[in-house]
Amino acid sequence: MYKLYYSPGACSLAAHIVLEEIGVPYERELVSVQGGATSRPEYLATNPKGRVPALVRDGEVLTEVGAILVFLARRHADSALLPDDPWLAARCHEWLSWLSSEVHPAFGQVWRPERSVGTAAYQADVQAKGRENVRARLSEIENRLADVGEYAVGDRYTVVDPYLLVYFGWGRYVGVDMAEYPAFARHAARVSSRKAVRRALQREGLLKAA
Repeated sequence: MYKLYYSPGACSLAAHIVLEEIGVPYERELVSVQGGATSRPEYLATNPKGRVPALVRDGEVLTEVGAILVFLARRHADSALLPDDPWLAARCHEWLSWLSSEVHPAFGQVWRPERSVGTAAYQADVQAKGRENVRARLSEIENRLADVGEYAVGDRYTVVDPYLLVYFGWGRYVGVDMAEYPAFARHAARVSSRKAVRRALQREGLLKAA
């Protein structure tokens, strides 16, 4: 059985959704980022990086959301969350890498400028630049989604789509009017309508019970 360490609304939400999509038994353990739980010794003993998500299987720990998403999709291939076609699979990896390396850090500048610069006087500048970077990355997502089908990789739902949903939520959280990104908004609504997604959102307290 899998065990997922998560924080509500964090990038771990993507892994949570995929676990719901593949429909296998798993355990969840809340590690609140806002509450500082990711920095506590008991969690660092599991994941010394002090981040979520972490996925435990047979006593081994896997970290980094992209790696977790790909592992789950390949381990449970019948879920069809990662294409068999090498080109389309590469497109998924392209998305996952870019979201982790470019989009996530932009939000990090807004939320935790102290990680980028130690001098408090400069942190407001980092946040301001971070907001510019967030909007630039959201515009790139918008343009890419406007040029594809219903989902990020054509007309097929993949592990990329729940990961994109995380950043749509983050945009709203930092005060961006996400209606400015209509293709992204349509994508988020489409993904959010899936039963597995709604279950994960509800279990994280991000969606009220129907």
